Order: sequence, then C-alpha cells, then structure tokens
Amino acid sequence: MLNDIVKENRYPIIFIGSGISKRYLKNFPNWEELLKEYWDKIGETQNFYSYLRSLKHDENLSQKKDSEKDFYANTIAATYIQGKFDDLFFSEEIVIESLSIKDAYQTKLSPFKYDIAERFKNYEIREGVEEELEMFKAFLSKAKMIITTNYDTFIEDLLEDIDAKPNVYVGQKGFFDQTLDWSELYKIHGDVNASNSIVINEHDYLEYDHNSVLLSAKILVNMIESPIIFLGYSLSDRNVRELLGEFSSQIPQEDIRKTTNRIIIVEYEKDKSFLEEEMMRDQELDINYLHILTDNFTLLFNQISKINEGLSPKEVLRYQKAIKNIIVSAGSKGHLDTVLVSPQQMENLEEQISDGKNIVVALGDRKNVFVFPDIISYMHDYLFELNEYLPETALSFAAQDGSRITKTPFLRYLVENDVQSLNLKSEVIEKLNNKIEQTSSFEDFKEELNEYFKLDFDNLSSITDQNFNFNRECGIVAYNMDKLDIREVQKYIQETSYPQFVSSVKNKTNLRSSVRKVFFAYDFIKYGAPKKI
Repeated sequence: MLNDIVKENRYPIIFIGSGISKRYLKNFPNWEELLKEYWDKIGETQNFYSYLRSLKHDENLSQKKDSEKDFYANTIAATYIQGKFDDLFFSEEIVIESLSIKDAYQTKLSPFKYDIAERFKNYEIREGVEEELEMFKAFLSKAKMIITTNYDTFIEDLLEDIDAKPNVYVGQKGFFDQTLDWSELYKIHGDVNASNSIVINEHDYLEYDHNSVLLSAKILVNMIESPIIFLGYSLSDRNVRELLGEFSSQIPQEDIRKTTNRIIIVEYEKDKSFLEEEMMRDQELDINYLHILTDNFTLLFNQISKINEGLSPKEVLRYQKAIKNIIVSAGSKGHLDTVLVSPQQMENLEEQISDGKNIVVALGDRKNVFVFPDIISYMHDYLFELNEYLPETALSFAAQDGSRITKTPFLRYLVENDVQSLNLKSEVIEKLNNKIEQTSSFEDFKEELNEYFKLDFDNLSSITDQNFNFNRECGIVAYNMDKLDIREVQKYIQETSYPQFVSSVKNKTNLRSSVRKVFFAYDFIKYGAPKKI
C-alpha cells in the first residue's frame, strides 16, 4: 500500500498524462477534444462523433478489443485531419500567423503539428489550485525520472520554479544515449518546441511502438529500486496498458504485495476526499498493481513527498555528472589513480557502507577538492565575495542553473579571470553565452520587467520606506538599480535580500524569482554589460 512505498524510501518514476494538465490548466483538452477542435477547423460537414463511430464499426477495427477501438479510431481521425489541414494550409485556405508556406515547405514541417504546438505553448493556470500546485511541485521534485505523453511545458516549468529543472529528452532521444537516470524528463510523445516530434497519427504511433522497447528497457532497469506512479491516465488508457504489458513479461513473479508496490495507478474520482487504495490484478495483462481513487491529490502528494533519500534527485544528478566527468577526464590521461581509491581500499569502503558506517567521499585531484555548490551556497559565495569555489566550478554551475532566461549572477568571474584559461567545456560556454545574449544590456533587463515594478526612484531608502510587499520591493529595486548607491545595495542584499532568498528556496515559495532580479541587476551595474565568451 502507499505507506509501504513511503517506508521503502525510494524516489519514484512518475508517468504523467493529459489528466494532470487538464486538472491544473484552463481549457486543456483530452485527445478526443483536441481532434474535435481541429475537425471544426478543417470545415468538415459530417458530425465528428458520427465519424468516430463509423471508424469504430469499420471491419478493420471489428476484431479489436473495446479498450483499443478508441485509440485506433483517434489515430485514424488524426491522420485524416492532418492530411486535410496541411492541404488547406498549402492552398492558403488556412493561415497560421507564425508559419509561412515557404518555411513549412523548406523545413518539411506539418502545419497541423505546428499549429498544435503553438496551441499548447501558452497556458493559463486554473483558479483555486494554487495550494495543491505547490504540493505537486514538491511531489515532482522527488521523482527520480518523469515520463510524460503531454506536449506542453507545464511540468518542466513547475520544476524550474523550484530550481529543480531536469534534463529533458524529446521522443526517442535519450533512450539511445548513456544517461544517468536521475532528474530526467522524457517527453515520449513529443514537445511543443519541436513540432514534428509530436506523436498523434497512425504513422507516428507505429514508429513509437517500434521503439517502445527502448523505453521499457530503461524503466525496467530502474524498477529494481524505484516504484512507478501513473498520474493523469485511466486504467483503459492504451499507453498505460502497453507499458504494463511490457512490464508483466519482464517482472519476476513475486509476493503479490511486493509486486503491487512496484506499480501505482492513480485515478481521479470527483469529490472523493480520501485515498481509496486497493490491490488489484489485471488478468489480461497478468500483472498486480496498487489502484488509488481520489480527488484529494494534495493528500497523495504529501505522502510521496515524505520520501527522502538524503539528497534530491537533482542533487544526485549533479554529483553523478561530476563523478563521471572526473573519471572520464582522468582516465583519458591515465591518471585514474589520482582520483580513485585503490581496489583494496574500495573493498574496505564497501564493507563500511554495508555496516551502515558514515562515509565521507571527497572528489577532485590531490591539490583541490571538488566542491559542488547548490543555489543557496552559490549565491552566498557570490554575493558575499567569499571565493570558496574555483571559477570554473562556479561558472559551470551558473551555466547549468535553470534555462537561458534564469537570472543567475556570474559577471564577476568573467571580469576577474582570464576565462579562456579556465578550460571551460564548450557546452558551458554555449549556455553562458545564451544567458548573456538573452539579456545583453541593463535596458533589456528593465524592458523584461513587469509594469508592476516600473516605478522611478533615485535612492534605496525611498523604496524601502514605501512598505511595498517584498516581492514588489525587489522588482522596483532591480528596475532602479542604475540610479542607486551600489554600496547601499550591497548591504541591502546581504542583510535583507539574501536571507529572504534562502527562506524562499527552503520553503519552496515563488519569492526567490523576484529576489534573483535584485541579484542580477546588482551584478549588471557593478560589473558592466557582459560580452560573449
């Protein structure tokens, strides 16, 4: 049962379906509703649902199971709608504002898929879900791996809000690669930022099914230690049943309770305020699972969020990356003996770990110990100018922090060091340059700010004396940074802003985003507009 899963204390693999986006986002369609939306766009005179019914009664589907007929009817409908939509676009009967006929032709884009991608790029959070959404973020932060069939960026946006953005893989990308299997998001049906990756029609699903063994293999390897939780799907969902069928053929026959605790399927039932848990067996698939019915997702998220292996999946990923990089780098030079203990010492370490003894492992060469910052320790070191991190370590962290739009101060390292001599990796340089390019001048930064913050002041005390809420105070301070005394701002940051930032990160509130603006603007004014590396 769920309590058993929490007691086992293993970060889960989480599958997320359209039901989750539908729960939190306004006007979010399921697959059938999306097809109906585009059926109307192509101007068909036949009733859409009559069309679906005729497909399901066609002799080609007559031998299919009832649970499969909806799926096949939808893929056939999607194939037809895509063909008609694309033809209407190229004959100029359908117009997509951000896509020209020339671009669609030259880049071999499907206008239908492009329009779907544009439709899902922007979303709006439903009212009244704020508290549950905060718990959902905490729940997501405990996922070892997330796999979603949704096209939108809702999940990665939530994780970025709490500085836990994962490595994102679209389509089959990542299944062929040697990944670290921690803090990873697999968008197996495509992503809005790569419209041709979207899986929706018959051909798409045939190709997806052909490669699904790769997905199953990756999950089965991780299932040895991690439970799997399905959210936003129904028991009849073809995606769920196909995966469960794959698992069934590979999972060893075990005690029913142990097997049940490997797979959890959560289904929505309106107004059910508790978690109705039941151990179930699917005779057709020959598999056991824990079935949970509820409308109280906060209760579920609270339970799973109690799982704590000591570090978050995002932090584990950071360590794994560093260890791998150290070993690969030293190994290529024949210097592994300088970074790893001897095999004899390793045997002793393994024995001590098995005995439950506390072990401290330092990473690095014989001169410098490799120290990994997190966002709090990085900001503390940077804003108080402690210089406890090597510049290459700090810049690597800044490059990986969030996305290109994430406000991370790092200009001091560019000013105080010969960056070319730091031997930064090309991917680090690329990400730093992306951040620089995103906001290349202080005027660009001010332009990005919400109108809510654009009030003119010429000294810091006149802002703080206004008794704005702290979120707004931060935005106004950032907006006026070029007119403020930089020494007063430094004191304000160290005594007021930084403590608020620490509290916000620890409590997972959104205030840290506003405080970051102060740090970023301060960095810009103190060290000047950056040039690309």
